[in-house]
Amino acid sequence: MKYLPAFIIYFLLVLSNFGLGQNAYAHGADDHEHAAPAGLTNQVAPRTSAQTEDFELLMVLQGRQLILYLDRFADNQPVIDAQLELESAGLKAVAKQSSPGVYVLDLTKGLLEKSGKYAFSISVEAGDLGDVMTASLEIPEVTLNHEDEHEHPSGFATWWKWLLATVALVILVTLAFAMWRRKQRSGFAA
Repeated sequence: MKYLPAFIIYFLLVLSNFGLGQNAYAHGADDHEHAAPAGLTNQVAPRTSAQTEDFELLMVLQGRQLILYLDRFADNQPVIDAQLELESAGLKAVAKQSSPGVYVLDLTKGLLEKSGKYAFSISVEAGDLGDVMTASLEIPEVTLNHEDEHEHPSGFATWWKWLLATVALVILVTLAFAMWRRKQRSGFAA
């Protein structure tokens, strides 16, 4: 009985090490001649910038909105209450101010959805200043994440480990209960 705690610890160590080597599975018809791994990349929203002597503009495509950040070139202060008119192939619209120096243009379906380079002409009128800027917005091709191309047998590998852990827990609880009962019985007999 004095070796039972050591046996339980040994049993748990054996059970915990039993499944360590089971995570490496061969899968699919993989000949391991993959292309060179791509560098770390973050998907950044397509953007472009333009500047003149008076203004500086940053244009960002976010979903179906073009967000334009407009400030004065000299002191980097946001340009408030300006009139921004954008022209591109199939687009002629006025951007609305959403906050100081930030203008938003809601795009209709089909505009700027395909990859490619789009040339813009942006007309800016702010008080007594006015200017025309040109910018080119490049939308890259969408690359899909190829991590899920191969099937991984994680379903079986996961559930049998949980089953094994549950069986081990039931055995340990049963042993602990048996030890407690034996101790209770021996305490009454003495």
